[in-house]
Amino acid sequence: MSLSDKTKKRLREFLIVPLMVLFAAALRATCVSIFVLPYDFAPGGVTGIGTMIEYKTGFSTGYTMMIINAPLLVIAFIFIGKKFSLLSAVSIGLSSGAMVLMKNYCDFTSFKTEEPVLAAVAAGVLGGVGLAVMFRAGGSNGGTDIIAILIQRKFPTVNLTWYIYGLDAIVMVVSVFVYNNGITPMLLSLMQEFSQSMVGDVISTGFKTAIKFEIITNNPDEISKELIEKLGRGVTRISVTGMYSGDEKSLVVCVIKKRQVAEFNKILQKYPDTFAYVITAGEVRGKGF
Repeated sequence: MSLSDKTKKRLREFLIVPLMVLFAAALRATCVSIFVLPYDFAPGGVTGIGTMIEYKTGFSTGYTMMIINAPLLVIAFIFIGKKFSLLSAVSIGLSSGAMVLMKNYCDFTSFKTEEPVLAAVAAGVLGGVGLAVMFRAGGSNGGTDIIAILIQRKFPTVNLTWYIYGLDAIVMVVSVFVYNNGITPMLLSLMQEFSQSMVGDVISTGFKTAIKFEIITNNPDEISKELIEKLGRGVTRISVTGMYSGDEKSLVVCVIKKRQVAEFNKILQKYPDTFAYVITAGEVRGKGF
């Protein structure tokens, strides 16, 4: 590892990561205090449990989060890793402490909107950003995040945010019986959780996603030349045999960025005898990406 690489690693470990954790914690505390608690719905997970307890008893969500997350962090320390547990603990401590302070010393009535749906969406967007930032930093927001990570290690094919969404759904269903407003709290929770999952997923992997085309054609040289010259993409050619017809053809494989799909389709339209199918690549690394 060169000196410059060592410097970058140290800069990330001692400056960028702490700032990411601080940002995520502040975002989470602000999100819950301004866009969740005033609208009487539970966002799911440990935070949702805390909001329901605060609704019924007045006991701060921040305290509930610290109490419930303590044993989960011990589990994370044993099964996930020391660094992950430490970063998660710092984030939980900062966000929980901030919620307690905001509850006692801040008045957010001037921020309240007459449309609870907007608050739920805002909570989801901000929560998704905070969640993705913590994952990129190497930690989590605790609660169901820790449980979801353990599940994903066993079943890694599904994106982590959807495991979190599934676990949080349990809390959302329970919230119907806590708040005295029919199914409205659950609908707001669904809106918040869906927004959080989508935003978290986009930030975590969206900028690395791409489109993989596999093209069966009798014109591999012409198509490959256009893809290389017009799109600047690498192309792989494989000889294949059609089992129904017995014809020898070529399979052309090309991975492109999403914004290049329209231009790609224009190229394929020139070759009507071509058969192509599309695969979404969840994450792409390497030259050109």
